Amino acid sequence: MKISTPLLSLSPTHEFLRLVGSPFANRTRENFNSTQAKIQNASRLYHYATKNRMSLLYLEALKRLDILAPLRKEYNKLVDKYAKTNQAIYRVSQVLDRTGVNYTFFKSIRPYQEVTVDIDILVFGSCAEYEKVVQVLRRVGYVFLGSGPLSVTFRDSEAGINLDLYYEVGASHMIYLDKDGLERFVCERKLSNGELVFSLFSEADLLAVIAHSVVKEHMYVLSEYYTTLYYLADMEEEALKSFLSLVDKCKVRSAVKTHLGITALLHYEAHRFLPARLVRLLERLEVNQLELSRVEKTGFDMPHKYHPITTIKALVEKFGEEKARRSFASQFLRMLNLKFTSSLMKDVFQHVSRESY
Repeated sequence: MKISTPLLSLSPTHEFLRLVGSPFANRTRENFNSTQAKIQNASRLYHYATKNRMSLLYLEALKRLDILAPLRKEYNKLVDKYAKTNQAIYRVSQVLDRTGVNYTFFKSIRPYQEVTVDIDILVFGSCAEYEKVVQVLRRVGYVFLGSGPLSVTFRDSEAGINLDLYYEVGASHMIYLDKDGLERFVCERKLSNGELVFSLFSEADLLAVIAHSVVKEHMYVLSEYYTTLYYLADMEEEALKSFLSLVDKCKVRSAVKTHLGITALLHYEAHRFLPARLVRLLERLEVNQLELSRVEKTGFDMPHKYHPITTIKALVEKFGEEKARRSFASQFLRMLNLKFTSSLMKDVFQHVSRESY
């Protein structure tokens, strides 16, 4: 893997990544002090953290450095919201357990403390089982907000957070990750409040996060950088092999090599080495040189929007998966309806013009 990134040291990304650190790098007081001396405006970097969907992790770093004071109020709000989110996850898990339907949380329980925008739930099994869950959530008082071809959104009013219930993992009618390949990767995970809920094993949840980032959101944010690092820090050799197997089975090699390449690029420039587990994966997957050069040319500013070629390659690869191929055909047929296409194009324009997600 070729890495040459002389510009990162001039960008806020370098300062930011050095400050927050890495689960693979020693966090010595000397390093913290040298980083602290460079910080001119904690609020400016907090805005950067917010754009990159990792506000709480950033504030935790400030707390370790004992420079949280200007943002302590925001920190307390986020800690409270994080606790309420975990309560919401456990609360809905109890409802789902009573339905007798197989399900899992995914992309929502990060391997570090962070407040998520919403809670994602995937229902395995038939459409009838999915509809059963929808009706149960309505009946017990969750507020129905709307539905799409593959998902329904509810509101947990007590916690002030949305629940996205998926029949398939996709966008519009397009399925970008086959749930049938994920069902055997469900495990129990402990929340910060000590309660156990169903979630995906590290390798499967990481795959879902990456596929979502590249195929659906078309954007790399620094929360995904840390999700990747923290998951890799927890994955032994068997889990790495399992991850690589899933990559090929789910037809997301293009998306994964793009994401891991950028992750390696950023980690090397912030800490001057690559984690061995990340190297192990890249030896099998290579990297997307187009996106690495674009990250450099844009001054390493994050979030990073993927080039259309990268997204198209990721979508084309999905044609090798039967369920995805059929869903793409369904999407194309519905686009023959001008009303549907007009609404879709409006959503696409808003999607590509935003700074974050």
